[in-house]
Amino acid sequence: MKLKPVILLAALFFAVFLVPATVSAAQAEPVLEAPQNLTVEVRQNEKGRPYFDVKWTNPASILELVKYWDEHGEAPLEYQIDMKVGNGAWRNDIGESITGNSLHAGYDETGIFAVENVEFDPINEGHMDNVDIKANLYSFRVRYAYYIPDEKNQYYLYGPFSNVASIGVASYYEEVSEWALPELQKADQYGLIPDILKGADMTKPITREEFCELALLLYEKSTGNMVQPVSPNPFSDTANPQILKAFGLGITKGTSATTFAPQKTVSRQECATMLFRAIQAIAPQADYSIAGVADFPDQKDIDAWAVESTKYMFKLGIIKGDNRGYFMPKATTTAQEASAYGTATREAAVLMTVRTYDKAPDIKISGVPSSPPDVNAPEKAINHVSLPEDVRAKLPDGYPDIPIAADAEFDPYFGAILPSGEDEIVIAYKSERSLASLNSLYVDFLKDTKDFYTYQQDDGKLYSVHGVKDGLEIMISVALSLGNQVGISLKPYVEY
Repeated sequence: MKLKPVILLAALFFAVFLVPATVSAAQAEPVLEAPQNLTVEVRQNEKGRPYFDVKWTNPASILELVKYWDEHGEAPLEYQIDMKVGNGAWRNDIGESITGNSLHAGYDETGIFAVENVEFDPINEGHMDNVDIKANLYSFRVRYAYYIPDEKNQYYLYGPFSNVASIGVASYYEEVSEWALPELQKADQYGLIPDILKGADMTKPITREEFCELALLLYEKSTGNMVQPVSPNPFSDTANPQILKAFGLGITKGTSATTFAPQKTVSRQECATMLFRAIQAIAPQADYSIAGVADFPDQKDIDAWAVESTKYMFKLGIIKGDNRGYFMPKATTTAQEASAYGTATREAAVLMTVRTYDKAPDIKISGVPSSPPDVNAPEKAINHVSLPEDVRAKLPDGYPDIPIAADAEFDPYFGAILPSGEDEIVIAYKSERSLASLNSLYVDFLKDTKDFYTYQQDDGKLYSVHGVKDGLEIMISVALSLGNQVGISLKPYVEY
């Protein structure tokens, strides 16, 4: 007899996500996981001196330890921050002390939390005399330390280090402006910096060839689609397949029927237009209205073919003007040409691309008519990618390409694929996207399959989707459990 779908899906969720802790919080030597999702940004104090803002996510097992010691006494658990400069050694690896402090519990509407955001000043810590992010690359990692006293010994138990987060002049930046570093780092994390820009001077104007590769990467990362170059090649001055792909999508055009001018620099209005075309290729059904967007003070300098794109990109906040509101679309005088007025630099072009990528989910749904909430048409679409190659390699041949949220994080202890039944494979990950958005991703993935059905818990904390695809019964649960968790169960489909 077949179990009811809701019971079966709920059982899957609890089996996947509510597994017992490896050890009790009260045991003397708990298993310490690594901090997750480490990031670092540079800040300035009131005197203009730079310091680092280090952030991470505390795993559920760590929060359980924090909660236990909050209820039973002073916490013996702390975080420790390790750093290095450039290709130098980690401080911990050469026996130098690393900075740490206690993890203290706190509570808010989401439940228990602990320290996960630290202002780290290596000058105050005595690690160095100055910080110059334009000249150096600074790398950080974080671990947990657990203090264990007994009658004979007092010692620390150390967990593994987190992922490494870096900021500064990376190896692929010959030169970069300090103000551009945070978003350039984000672009690197998103995989939005094409090879052609690695090792380049990011402060120089971007060429048509470089911008084509950047815009094409934006399209592929936002849609998950791979594009074939146009054939035959209409241009006599380039054979770059990335240009031919962008040309085929309508992102770019030639400077004539047979030329492309790959080394010609890109004006700001051309940059806005190519990004606008890339967005249209990503989301053809979106709302591209520019009603209500006022003219720029230098509107007369914007070519007619670029008016819609410049206003739309300004409306979204992707391309901004100067402090007077001027768009600066292109150089119109000899003096402006000499000063590179109106040109887009490489770093500025990358930043515009990052902003576009971040706004892509909202752009995609902007043209969709509003309707009452429905489990079959929940919140909004999200950026998604394919399973990582190392995870995909563990699946048997013939398994479908399962989409996952672009920000998916896999448990460092259990990994992506969890223990399950003999014929079943369960993939699990965590995402910061909303439950409804995650559910929407899988409704779209399975909506045209055999035995498709969905379920939504009344409190909105559990969604589930079911369908039969490629001979497999697929059940997907999206649930709130110390974060937004996704569990994907795949097993051979059996007719009953």
